[in-house]
Amino acid sequence: MLGLLAGAGRFPVYIAEMARAKGYRVTAVGPAGKLEPDLENYVDKIRTYKFARLKEFFDILEQEQIKKAVMAGKIDKRWIYEPDVEVDQMALDMMKKAPDMKDDTIMFGFLDALEQRGVEIMAISELGKEWLAPKGSFSKRAPDESQLKDIEFGFKVAKEIGRIDIGQTVAVLRLAVLAVEAIEGTDLAIIRAGQISPGAVVVKIMRPGQSLKFDVPVVGKDTVQTMVQANASVLAVESGKCLVVEREEMTALADRNHIALFGV
Repeated sequence: MLGLLAGAGRFPVYIAEMARAKGYRVTAVGPAGKLEPDLENYVDKIRTYKFARLKEFFDILEQEQIKKAVMAGKIDKRWIYEPDVEVDQMALDMMKKAPDMKDDTIMFGFLDALEQRGVEIMAISELGKEWLAPKGSFSKRAPDESQLKDIEFGFKVAKEIGRIDIGQTVAVLRLAVLAVEAIEGTDLAIIRAGQISPGAVVVKIMRPGQSLKFDVPVVGKDTVQTMVQANASVLAVESGKCLVVEREEMTALADRNHIALFGV
């Protein structure tokens, strides 16, 4: 039995498909009202809890006897600001112990709580090494010389904002930063860049010190669709560390819209 600790978005669906193809029975556990509606079609069982009610979450893991799990999908920090959120005492105690509310601080604390309860978290790359981004171009169009310079510049900027745990993505153009990802996520950062200028070069990296057990950078068809909407020109990702899902569909969409896909 493999537990799928699921968040929002399609990524948990892809992970469930891959896990079952490799012989796992999968029980998904995720926040009620936040999961993809069809996730239940890709797992053997699904259990939900109310977001921020941590004891309820851990009770489910115990009831389902989950001892090995993988984490996939987005747990959006903006959810904590929703008017009907109910933070339980266990979650409050965890937050009080944390020195700050950075993503990595929260997630490493959560990971520690899981491991203290005997739940082993598997790195997503153990399930899907073939999904890791390749090095160099993986689309028909390759970045031109100017765009390669933007990629190099954007990679350095992205690593710096990642180092201080702001985000994983930047959009640049002619060695100027158009947008930096923060709490809103990659897609909205790309849209903001498009509102400033067409032709943005988008760079997505793994944050320095980031664990492969959670919040692995992921791109896919939806990322490219957002780039089409924003009139962006290049998507560059960190090779060997960023996961590429729906690669065939993603590449086809990029090729139809003359977008270059590149692994740094």
